[in-house]
Amino acid sequence: MQSKQILLPDAQRHEAFLRSAQFAPELARIPFKWRNRVITAALAKMAWSSWYKVYESIATSFVREFAEQYVPAGVDLSQSDADIVATAERAAAGIVKMLWGAISDTHALQIMEDECASYGIELPEFDEAADTIARLVDARWWRRQLRKRVGRAFEAGNIRLGYVNYHGEPYASTEAVLARLAQNRRNAAALAATLVQNENGQQFSIAELAEKTTANKAIRRGELMLRINGFEQIARECGDQGIFITWTCPSRFHAMQHSGKPNNKFDGSTPREANAYLGKMTALCRSALARRGIGLYGFRIAEPHHDGCPHWHLLLFVRPTARYKTPHLQDVASRAIRIMKRYAWRVDRGEPGAFARRLDVKRIDWAKGSAAGYIAKYVAKNIDGVADHKTKEGYVVTADTEGDVELTPSARVEAWASRWGIRQFQQWGGAPVTVWRELRRIEENMLNEAPAAMRRAWDAVQKIDGEKRACWAEYLRAQGGALVPRKELAVTLAKDEKSVIGRYGETLRITPYGVRCSDLIGVVFKSVRHAWTPVQATGGRGVAVGIAVPRTRVNNCTHPDRPAPLNRSPDIARTICDEERTAIWACAAHNNLCPFPRIPGDQEKIDLLYEVAKLNACPYPRVVVTDTPSMRGNAT
Repeated sequence: MQSKQILLPDAQRHEAFLRSAQFAPELARIPFKWRNRVITAALAKMAWSSWYKVYESIATSFVREFAEQYVPAGVDLSQSDADIVATAERAAAGIVKMLWGAISDTHALQIMEDECASYGIELPEFDEAADTIARLVDARWWRRQLRKRVGRAFEAGNIRLGYVNYHGEPYASTEAVLARLAQNRRNAAALAATLVQNENGQQFSIAELAEKTTANKAIRRGELMLRINGFEQIARECGDQGIFITWTCPSRFHAMQHSGKPNNKFDGSTPREANAYLGKMTALCRSALARRGIGLYGFRIAEPHHDGCPHWHLLLFVRPTARYKTPHLQDVASRAIRIMKRYAWRVDRGEPGAFARRLDVKRIDWAKGSAAGYIAKYVAKNIDGVADHKTKEGYVVTADTEGDVELTPSARVEAWASRWGIRQFQQWGGAPVTVWRELRRIEENMLNEAPAAMRRAWDAVQKIDGEKRACWAEYLRAQGGALVPRKELAVTLAKDEKSVIGRYGETLRITPYGVRCSDLIGVVFKSVRHAWTPVQATGGRGVAVGIAVPRTRVNNCTHPDRPAPLNRSPDIARTICDEERTAIWACAAHNNLCPFPRIPGDQEKIDLLYEVAKLNACPYPRVVVTDTPSMRGNAT
């Protein structure tokens, strides 16, 4: 008797296929954290079909497209930071090994481009091939690129799948925050363990020196608020109008709705792309304001929505300039707001809520309080946190824990900015802060015959605890005002340009060494700068180090004296010194890149490389050694 066939419901057959061994290879590239949500999304795509040939094709296409967009080829997103370091070492060693077989510069560049593509990394572009090679044979360069590529790809997938939102992991994923905290701990340990000494014999750890700079969050916040207060003082004196603006991206940049549901209009854009959109729109807006003769200065702050999409807060002061084209309109702020709305509504103008949400404008009423109060909480919550960390939508983000680690809202914001490379604070208009900081390095005895503008600017930046505070407003007055063009600044940086040998070869370094005053041409007021040199750490301080492949053929290590190799002809086509030969051998022997380690003694290895050099081998070097005695010594 023939058995009766039982047909399972479509939903069960769909899920059984997605979780079957047949479909497992398609999910192999997807990180374990994502798989359930990827399967849920695939089930939604398959829901309309009941024929296996159709729904299996739909599921396969969806997962492959998702993996292609969010999982870089050749990169495992589930790997830890230790795995990334190991991958970087293998990538650098692989480049070195393959370059030994390169037959030209073009071939070498093609090898490097293919190898970068296999890890989802773009090949760096330089005028000289040697600059590119120097980076790709360095494991530290690969480490930085892989951390950036893996971190951003994993975070983009978390945003796309709805993990990053107020109801889950606000601002940034838990993995991104933990990675940032771990990086901060590594950096802090390295800075604390590194001692430096100046020309006066004073020794400090780099951590102690960093605490005296804007790397200290308290100093950074204090300097930002000082500059904001200075802009407000200038605005009050000049009668400028103040506006506080919140500029938001179109709906297609937001992965989640305020309710925590997915946004169907989301096009997969990353926070970095959304921030670039805001930068482009505000740049067009500032150009339009300048063409109409409206002067603008102030600050902008970038911070994330609950789903990671950035929005900008702008504290701006506006005034008409000599080129103001509509003098019959006395309300300059209203004119500026109209222009800003034009650019805020320019993209996806017809979507619901665009006019209400894209640009939120508040006019500053001097009678009600300080303009700095509008932006003070945004400065604090983006640096070291405030009591109530509210999102733009009105939700309160509280601290969370992952094991024994506390994940504060400010730590999430810092991780978000670091992961996507977003600049959080930017000054618009006014004199540069770099000159302000350089003036603080100048001693008073340098100003004996200084012009009045120079003396005034120097006095403005000086701070005496308990007696005198630095004044950004006075500094702006000395420089020519809040709208002074850079070419008309009273005090500018004096820069020294020199070529230095860095990690990747010779480069041009520009270093400030003082300031110049436009009223005294040809004179530089030199600042006090110490020359710091590393010293040997003692007393338990130390940093772990490892052996790396030499980036050039130059080895600065001290070697014991060796006897001169035999039968060396003085008329060879190309000569190399002992240090160069040793460096080349070390590059190969330490990484097992060629059969040199099969030669018993160090001197024999050096002699072999010397014989190869007589054949005028190229500078990679490209040496091919086989097991056949008759072929040994050939180079291609």
